[in-house]
Amino acid sequence: MTDYYPQEEGAIFDSGAYIIPCRPDDTISEMSSVTVGTTVAGRISVLASAATGDGIGIALKASTAAGTPSRIPVLFYGICKVTGSAIANYYLVAGSFAMNNLTTTFLAHQTIAYNATVAGGGGSHIMGLCLQGPSGPGGAHEVLLLVGKTS
Repeated sequence: MTDYYPQEEGAIFDSGAYIIPCRPDDTISEMSSVTVGTTVAGRISVLASAATGDGIGIALKASTAAGTPSRIPVLFYGICKVTGSAIANYYLVAGSFAMNNLTTTFLAHQTIAYNATVAGGGGSHIMGLCLQGPSGPGGAHEVLLLVGKTS
């Protein structure tokens, strides 16, 4: 199969997914949670998440540095497979809301960091709704996440 993504001219809004080409502001791993970047005026830019709960989308391709490649696809709404956290008591189960745990794993949203952030800032840091589970004891498990579903 040939990957024609570099020739893609705009956002993809079909099949129930919103995938938008964004400029990477730093090194980003594939399937990593990303947050808003600010280095380029007039473009949507993203950075790898730096803290639990700050993710707004999931990078579908990796970048090796700022602007390399010039754009990467970021899923803001749709279904993808993610890895649940192995942190005890924060496992993802079907029907639970999830948020990012730093960059590459996701956990149930009832963490101290999440509650403190919401209480202080009044915002929601929920990344999406877990469609299958459980992601339970014995290590992290892959689960389907409906990204962008927050209520």
